[in-house]
Amino acid sequence: MSSTVPHTRSAVVIGGSLAGLCAARALVDHYEQVTVVERDRFPDAPRVRAGVPQAHHLHVLVTAGQRALDQLFPGLIAELHGHGAVRASTPTDVLYLSTTGWRDRFPATHELVGASRELIDWVVRGRLLTDPRVRFLPGHEAVGLLPDEHRTAIAGVTLRPRGNVDGVERLDADLVVDASGRGSHTPDWLAALGYGRPDEIQVDSKLGYASRRYTLPSEVTDGWKNILIMPKPPENPRGAVLYPIENDRWMLTLGGMGDDVPPTDENGFLEFVRGLRSPLLYEVIREAKPDGPVHGFRRTANHRRRYEQMARWPDGFLVVGDAACAFNPVYGHGMSVAAQTGVVLDEHLRTHPGVPGRSAQAAIARCSTTAWDIATGADRRYPTTVGNLEPSRSSRLSRWYLDRTSRVADRDPYVARAFTDVLHLVAPPTALFRPGVAARVLRGPTRPPLSTPPMSTSSGAQRS
Repeated sequence: MSSTVPHTRSAVVIGGSLAGLCAARALVDHYEQVTVVERDRFPDAPRVRAGVPQAHHLHVLVTAGQRALDQLFPGLIAELHGHGAVRASTPTDVLYLSTTGWRDRFPATHELVGASRELIDWVVRGRLLTDPRVRFLPGHEAVGLLPDEHRTAIAGVTLRPRGNVDGVERLDADLVVDASGRGSHTPDWLAALGYGRPDEIQVDSKLGYASRRYTLPSEVTDGWKNILIMPKPPENPRGAVLYPIENDRWMLTLGGMGDDVPPTDENGFLEFVRGLRSPLLYEVIREAKPDGPVHGFRRTANHRRRYEQMARWPDGFLVVGDAACAFNPVYGHGMSVAAQTGVVLDEHLRTHPGVPGRSAQAAIARCSTTAWDIATGADRRYPTTVGNLEPSRSSRLSRWYLDRTSRVADRDPYVARAFTDVLHLVAPPTALFRPGVAARVLRGPTRPPLSTPPMSTSSGAQRS
């Protein structure tokens, strides 16, 4: 008498960055085995790896991202703090020069997590390494998708060990998730299987940035934990962020547009700081001790692949993270959207039994909407920007209103809170049009702009 071996439901995640790790965590409660395929070898400590070139630069976890990570990995934010991540209250701990002036340091409404990208990835990966349902397969790259016999679903992936041009392996799976980042090959893979290609949208402000880590003398901080200087093109297209991370270090990221991008040599980097809209940051950093070289980065375009709108879509296949929607990294939303996507994927699988397909991809796409609108809305106002610019009358009116909102928020705590809620992805952009906010915005500023940085927290701002 023959017996049937039960089928083990399995999933494969292509890519071991944060988007892939969050997707893997979402899948472990729905599949008996989840395999994470990664081209790199993972470090055994918090170290930058080649597959995450942006790890040399500033990374931010806004409130929505922190909540999502804690939902996927309970206690993760506390664990980050246990490894030295810094608490930075916003706007209280921030010296922020907007396009219209310095912003008051109002009572805190949100908290940022000051940590390097390598620490965040290492802590998240450590959680998954202890889960017997998760298997890591480093040193391998996905080279294609395997269709099922009816060519209506994806049945696995083909893999190749890195450095082996001839050897190809087959890995069967009930679900494949592409989290391979901006360089994803999914458009080519889908086209080869007869599904066509997705429409793509790109908005590129031609931003380039460079970063360096420092240690600072304790006396120079004067009670603040973050300096943010926004560009004001065309007068000055330069911006900068100084941000604390673990081990008493600080990350300085400089950004510039068009031909005015920060150099990566010692003298050029410091001269770029000297040319910012305020001398404050240069006064701070000239007393600092460098903790590593300067690293540059230029691949900053907002890039969205509209997979959810394709005429045909295979079951058993999803695309997440930068592989589907990549934001200009300067706005600090990529990690948070990746974590939110993991939460949404888990919820979708709980409420929609069966093989995920088009509806799951649509739910993933909706996760990116607010961050996409913020990033592209900001980048479209810069003269260096190219791509899908949509210069409609309604978009020009919206930009005027948002510029006015930012100016009022500099001195109005009620508007500042609404603005910060949107930037932390806990409220949609429509929150800025609520009657109470709109009335204050349309009335305009009631207090003159601050011409010098508020070196101590604001005591004159009234709560509303």
